[in-house]
Formats: sequence, C-alpha cells, structure tokens
Amino acid sequence: MYQYVLAAPPEQYDFLPFDQALKQSAQDNKPLFLYFGRYGCNTCRKMHKEVFSNPALRQNLSEQFVLAYVDTESGNRILLPNGERTTEMQFASRSRILGTPTFIYFSEDQKPLFTKAGFQTISQIQQYNDFVSQGHYKTTALKQYLSNQ
Repeated sequence: MYQYVLAAPPEQYDFLPFDQALKQSAQDNKPLFLYFGRYGCNTCRKMHKEVFSNPALRQNLSEQFVLAYVDTESGNRILLPNGERTTEMQFASRSRILGTPTFIYFSEDQKPLFTKAGFQTISQIQQYNDFVSQGHYKTTALKQYLSNQ
C-alpha cells in the first residue's frame, strides 16, 4: 500500500502553512516569502543542502520575512484570504506553479511582487531578499535592480 509522505521545508526555519503566514505577515507588517515544494523534488533537496543551510541566509530570511511553505501535492486544507477553503495542491495549481521549487515574494501588504522558479543561489536569494526587505520594489523593477548590483 502506498503511503504519501509529506514534503518538508528546510530544517531550522520557521516555515508556516500559507494561511497562518498571511495572518502573521499582516500582524507583524512584514513581507512574506512563499516556498512551493514537494516530496521527492531533487532540486528542493539541493536547495536545502546548498542554499538554505547557509547561516547568514537563514538569519536574513528569518528576521526580514514571514516564511510560508506549500506542499504542491498535499491535501492539507488552508484558508484563503477570501474565506475559501482549499487544499495546498489546489492552491498551487491555481497559482500556476508548474515545478518545484518555486518562490513568491510578497510585499508587507501581501501583494505578490515576483516569482522565481528552479534552483536559486545564495547570492540570488539574498539579492531578492534585499530588493523586497529594503523596499526597492517600490521604485525599481527587479530586473533593473539586479542589473545595478
């Protein structure tokens, strides 16, 4: 008999389910970092081992963002801001998540800013973090910001 194994976010991070993270983001007035992953995702494992294991990155993400994790194959139910109940899998599908890992950054007022899919380096994640946490997204496009770095 097949037993479904839940995917897990990186260790030593305080990732919350999406609905809880939205509430925390609003309460703390902090931007949100949303990570879509799944069990058996080799690129996710590579990110956990090579990127999320970095102590400086872990500190930066944990201090500057509310962290959310969605398992794209999970039947776990979440509550969307409009009051609708759905599963993490359905939410990922509606969000047009085509592969894992996929990351979406949200502003303090919970508006999606940009999406990055696939393997991202420590340097890339830190640049995205700075772009959002330092408010550069309010005056500059991400592409322009990155070209000036």
